[in-house]
Amino acid sequence: MLGFHKRTRSLIPVKDLAKYDKVPLYDEEEMDIGEEEVDMGSVSEPKVKARQMQLTLVYAIFFAEAIMASSLQPQLQMLISSDDYCGNLSTSYLRSILDCAYAFGGTTGIFWGWLSDRIGRRRVTILGLWAMFICCFFQGFATDLASCTIFRFFAGLASSTIVVTTLTMIGDLSENTAARAKNVAKLPLIALCGSIGPILQGIVSGNVNPSGAVWEKFPILSTQIACGSIVLSIAITASIMLQETLPSDQTTEVVDSDCEKAGFLSAADPDHPSIRVVDFVRPDPISINQFIQAPSLLVLLSSFSLLSLHAATFDVLLPHLGQSSSQHGGMGIPCTWLGLMVLIVRGIAGVAILRVIPRAVEKFGLLKLYRNVSLVFPGIYIVTPLLAVVAACSVSLAAIISTLAIFVKHALSGSASVLVALLVLNTTPDAFSAGTVVGMMQVANLFKALAVAVSGASFYLSNDLDMAMTNYALWTCLALFGAVGAALAYFVRERPSVERDFPSEVLCWETCFDAEGTAYDV
Repeated sequence: MLGFHKRTRSLIPVKDLAKYDKVPLYDEEEMDIGEEEVDMGSVSEPKVKARQMQLTLVYAIFFAEAIMASSLQPQLQMLISSDDYCGNLSTSYLRSILDCAYAFGGTTGIFWGWLSDRIGRRRVTILGLWAMFICCFFQGFATDLASCTIFRFFAGLASSTIVVTTLTMIGDLSENTAARAKNVAKLPLIALCGSIGPILQGIVSGNVNPSGAVWEKFPILSTQIACGSIVLSIAITASIMLQETLPSDQTTEVVDSDCEKAGFLSAADPDHPSIRVVDFVRPDPISINQFIQAPSLLVLLSSFSLLSLHAATFDVLLPHLGQSSSQHGGMGIPCTWLGLMVLIVRGIAGVAILRVIPRAVEKFGLLKLYRNVSLVFPGIYIVTPLLAVVAACSVSLAAIISTLAIFVKHALSGSASVLVALLVLNTTPDAFSAGTVVGMMQVANLFKALAVAVSGASFYLSNDLDMAMTNYALWTCLALFGAVGAALAYFVRERPSVERDFPSEVLCWETCFDAEGTAYDV
């Protein structure tokens, strides 16, 4: 028999790869645990703690990106010299321009995802953190619309590195699909915690009144330094403690006790045959061109883009629709309460997502749940204005109905984002291409930019058209976008397949293994 053998593994359909997740340990009552196995369990405990520490660090990095994303308000307040959350036509145009710049910068996530599969997640993440700190600091020197727009674009470019790598690292650090669902479900609540940035900026600007020519010339410099200090502390911590999650090329010895294989390749001990892996050929990352040719990914990308379009459009139109009278197709919420109400509703929705989504995925399945969530969106956009009109006789009742509608919308949009992230992580068959496909989903930022452009046009048309007609037209557009997105969701598949999505040669890799014991000459 040969003492050394080289074998090319047979192709496995991607839809069956989930069967090869880590097998859960059996209960102690079902198996006898020897002293040796107990010792192995105690050895693996530090690894579990190390994994949890890395996950906590990844969440802190995502928190830093959330601070960057929520740093728009101080720039608006400086440009319009007003604290009005709802704003007017000028506020709408300024918000649209700055949001568009940030969204266009986020499309560079395609490149960062591709790069993270080749040089590693850690390097790209550290680069993004320090770039975000620089953007936070220099945004304080922006005093006009042009400079604010330029810095906002670079802020979106830097934050896209974190959006891509954090989601990819969560996929790398998750032991199985159930743990992955629990880990990803925490992201909406962490994103909400990023709102501490504007709150901290408001506290600083309200309690600290620095004097001097520099502070008078750059009014938001002190608030940007306050947010930048948080990002700086996270960047320093990550530079020291963050570890690489992309599997390395180093050969690791793995013992395989498969009796069928070892019976031919090992003759040392017939009762305890084993095979030792001596070489592992790292598969080449799947290219962007190959992903683009996968129909399942294109359908998922289209569905997520439409979801981002109507969800972002609703968020940008909320200051206008929220304060409009319910008799005119609005939501009847006073402008002074709208900002605080949205913050509280997002917090409750984040907690609900964390509690419900992992259990719902386990019970109903990922694909079925995503389709049902997509189907509810157009119903919300249709029912909300109708119920508001019915309850127009009572201002309090109309406000309660509108608040519930906003809560349901944020709960559904956050849940859909979590489900899409899980579907995206299922698209790639290995960790060496996960960053690329996650980065490709950042194309949805283009549709977010389109959403803010549409909202700006709606504010402009509202001055010439009847308010009720404008509001109902906006609700109709939201319902149409939601209906098309729900229709596309029924063509989404949970996992791609061989030949239809990826060529068979893409999913082929080699492993060299050696049978332990005495080798015979052939």
